Amino acid sequence: MITSKSNSRIKEIRLLKQAKYRQARGEYFIEGIRLLEEALQQDLGVRKIAYSPRLAKTERGARLLSKARKKIPDTEWLYVSEEVMGSISDTQSHQGVLAVLPKKEQSWEKFWEREGMILLLWQLQDPGNLGTIFRVADAGGAAGVILSQGTIDPYSPKVVRASMGSIFRLPFLLNQDLENCLKILRSKEYRVWATVVRDGPSFWKVDFSRPTAVLFGQEGAGLPEHLLEEVDELFTIPMASNVESLNVAMAAGLVIYEAYRQKKSSEIQVSSFITESIK
Repeated sequence: MITSKSNSRIKEIRLLKQAKYRQARGEYFIEGIRLLEEALQQDLGVRKIAYSPRLAKTERGARLLSKARKKIPDTEWLYVSEEVMGSISDTQSHQGVLAVLPKKEQSWEKFWEREGMILLLWQLQDPGNLGTIFRVADAGGAAGVILSQGTIDPYSPKVVRASMGSIFRLPFLLNQDLENCLKILRSKEYRVWATVVRDGPSFWKVDFSRPTAVLFGQEGAGLPEHLLEEVDELFTIPMASNVESLNVAMAAGLVIYEAYRQKKSSEIQVSSFITESIK
């Protein structure tokens, strides 16, 4: 058992809390039983697992430990004290397990393989917002997420945790020049929209059945003028007059699920038409 917080292998994991080390090493870490279960299911190439006695004290934790040892026996295993685990954990109350993963390679091709809306995010800074957007985009059938330069690192422990595993499944590109991204999307015949707080048509009137990309702005500041000038059209999410704006994750969720609703309604109509035709 590793009992020293200054152990070199423990220091290496602790450094991954910082974006510059995640970038330099091409690695990040995840915490908790559920995220490790997801990682094993997705075959994400776990490089290290640090675990403490606490993990085996629950039936689910003991089952996960047994499964991981069988599925990835060549992974580096670090058995650590509760105090050491607490020193590398990014949560106030850890579950006794942490894993180091390689960052995944991403490309535009991953987006073209999927149907659904593409989200472009301008310089988001709140990890909870970004993680929630990953989660709702995954649940609502989005094709992927594009992050502008200056956006918080999606491999931040807080973002990964808030995504609840969706970051493993959903394609994304980071540190992108959004103006260049708009050119690429238009070459694929995507219609590009942007959200504005007031004075645009309601998003309920937007036809999301065709290839669509939507720009969402930074918390508070919104979208810069030069990007608003580059999009095809603007839309607004209707709100009561006494409300100034919505949280960006909430706004993204409403738009994603309106597109999802339209898709499902269309599928039902087609299915009903086919059924009636057979009759």
